[in-house]
Amino acid sequence: MTDEREAALDAMDWLLDYLESDERVAYAEVGGVYKEKTDAVVTGDGPRETVAFTETGAWVRVFADGAADYRYTTSLDEESLQDEADRAIRSGEVLAQEDPGRFDAYTTHRGVHGGWATEGIGGVDLDTKVGVVQDGLAATDDLDLSRTWVNYADAHLEESVGTTTGSTIRTTLDRAQVTASLTLEDGPKVRRHAGSTDGTAFLDELPEVFAAAADDARALAVAEPADPPTGQTTLALSPQAAGQLFHFVSHYLEADTDYMGMSPYAVGDEIGPEGLDIEDTVHAGGWGSRAYDAEVRPTTPTRLVRDGRVERRLHNTTSAAEQETYPTGNAVPSLGRQQPPRIHARHLEVGAGDADPAQLRADADVYVERFGAPYLRDEYERVQRSGVFPASVSYARDVERKVDERPDCGSAEFPLAEAYRLEDGDRAGRIESAALDYVPEALETISALGAARETVTGVCEKHKSQLPFSVTAPGVRLEATVGEKN
Repeated sequence: MTDEREAALDAMDWLLDYLESDERVAYAEVGGVYKEKTDAVVTGDGPRETVAFTETGAWVRVFADGAADYRYTTSLDEESLQDEADRAIRSGEVLAQEDPGRFDAYTTHRGVHGGWATEGIGGVDLDTKVGVVQDGLAATDDLDLSRTWVNYADAHLEESVGTTTGSTIRTTLDRAQVTASLTLEDGPKVRRHAGSTDGTAFLDELPEVFAAAADDARALAVAEPADPPTGQTTLALSPQAAGQLFHFVSHYLEADTDYMGMSPYAVGDEIGPEGLDIEDTVHAGGWGSRAYDAEVRPTTPTRLVRDGRVERRLHNTTSAAEQETYPTGNAVPSLGRQQPPRIHARHLEVGAGDADPAQLRADADVYVERFGAPYLRDEYERVQRSGVFPASVSYARDVERKVDERPDCGSAEFPLAEAYRLEDGDRAGRIESAALDYVPEALETISALGAARETVTGVCEKHKSQLPFSVTAPGVRLEATVGEKN
């Protein structure tokens, strides 16, 4: 074991001992983290910024004075660790949370998970990774692009976590991702994300990722601009666009979103047609997958929607205890660990239907390949979602008590980033500067679910935490209002 790995373990042990000896602490989770990281930016002119480095750190989540606080530091000397621990302890008193946070003081977990990578991503040198990206970009050589930008990043992560109630786990994770942007000289921007926890196997997938992005850019480049329809419109969504929509909807099934008064859905509500089934799962090697969550809970599948009705919400330990249900490992750590874990989906699975692509497009006016980032209609929701928030889920109720009812929560503008006008089911020109007006009732208008499914991945920001997500979904046909993008 290297000195850096030992330093992370020693920091975890020291913090646990310190917190266990403080009578103000009701419960705490502590992690020691060792990372080997790569980050590279590649443009049409070649590599621009490349770096490979190691990082050791420690994080802590402390329950004290009825609230929880989270801290992360890369300074592992005892003075710095004590300072972070004391700040976390004092924050509960400062927060003055009305409803005390709950935690599981009785269940003990012990386990080791070596990750899903057959070959770790850290074993490949930086130049080789950059070379794979450059080779993949060769698929775009025939395109007239004004800008090409790709960010490749990976991290080999070794983490040990302990709690003041005796749980201990040790995990290894090889997480890699690529974010690509291809801007057509006379057309829209094509954005793509791909990610994996499958080690070096991810590098083998990159040529296909770039080739598919280049194909989509070519289709947009040769399509003439077309006027978008306005008003109530029938849209056919690709599996990727449908996946983006279902990911957005999943936020309103998070317990803390409900606590904050921002969810338009209650358990038992009908939100879609019969046959619409949504589960949150864990895929071996999937971008959003982990063996344990930040609360050292094993990650297990959970059904969210069955036959169009909400069956349950996503929980962490606190909200599950309050709702008298069981947590399934949805306290998702923020990428990099600088921010607290948040309640979030891991890998959504949306059940397939029986419609083929032609049937999905039949009678549709617009085909959407990809959406842009949604813009929330309600200012309160927009500010809360993007702002800083404590690591204590129960504090969301304190926020909700201070605001009026917000009828626009759950509504958003979805830009049609890559979309086409349809005539008799065929593409008849690309649509620009238009957006779908999403309302919570939109899923109820789904009239067809595709038989084929595909996976979309990305990174979602929630209260400053950066959270990986994956969605495997079929294409869908639905009704919604389309208008000019604001």
